[in-house]
Amino acid sequence: MLRKPPADPLAVEVVAVPAKGVERWVTQRLSHVLGARDGEDGVCANVRFPSPAALVAAAVEAADSHPTEDDSWERGTLLWTLLEVIDDTGHEPWAAALGTRRLTAAQHLAALFDSYGAHRPAMLRSWADGDDTDGAGVRLSDDLTWQAELWRRLRERIGTPSPAERLPQACAAIRERPDMVDLPDRLSLFGPTRLTTSQLEVVAALAHARDVHLWLPHPSAALWAAVAPYAQGSRKKRRRDDPPPTSFATRCSPASAGTPASCSSSSARATSPSPTSTSCS
Repeated sequence: MLRKPPADPLAVEVVAVPAKGVERWVTQRLSHVLGARDGEDGVCANVRFPSPAALVAAAVEAADSHPTEDDSWERGTLLWTLLEVIDDTGHEPWAAALGTRRLTAAQHLAALFDSYGAHRPAMLRSWADGDDTDGAGVRLSDDLTWQAELWRRLRERIGTPSPAERLPQACAAIRERPDMVDLPDRLSLFGPTRLTTSQLEVVAALAHARDVHLWLPHPSAALWAAVAPYAQGSRKKRRRDDPPPTSFATRCSPASAGTPASCSSSSARATSPSPTSTSCS
């Protein structure tokens, strides 16, 4: 990449990094090779280092027609709307799993629905269409359908599409009008250990008209050889074939994950939370 400078010598380079420590390391290493001579005389300048989440959020905001300054789906606001829905539906038979601890249940479910939006947007879109499925065509078990019903009641109360529903339109807009996103012709994501499904979809949309480079840490050459066929698109694996994320089922928090990909030509899959049958009581 360094051998091919951008056409505009004053163009800002964008390198998304997960932490300030990674930013400092990349800056120092680049300064070692950007000098006029081999050695320590280089300077790394005119490089912007947003986080991957900030980069993706800015791209979606530029492409999303929904106003973001008053988004009722923001997690802090969502909690109180969800609490109202729980109060209104708690007497219905399907809501028995909500228990009696209203605030605790609302906090738990607000975090749960927020993680579903990040990791399982297709599932929420199927719920919005009235299908109690996991987003891959598999029906939810009977002890999980209350989540889909509660989410639909929540969406009805809010009255606007959720971020998961708006995501396909935003990605399509990024592909059709790449100039609407204020990013250079090439950008890098350096060292991310985790990218959600929603983030991967946006990165893939950005890569439609830009060079997007992913620099991913990987601990094992053998593991890379095992997962590389999925990243290269030669083999397909459905989420329904994944083993249940037991850590999520017990703690109800998103499972940590990250798998390699080259988003200039293909996208990666990330381990994601599945609907959990744990009770909120």
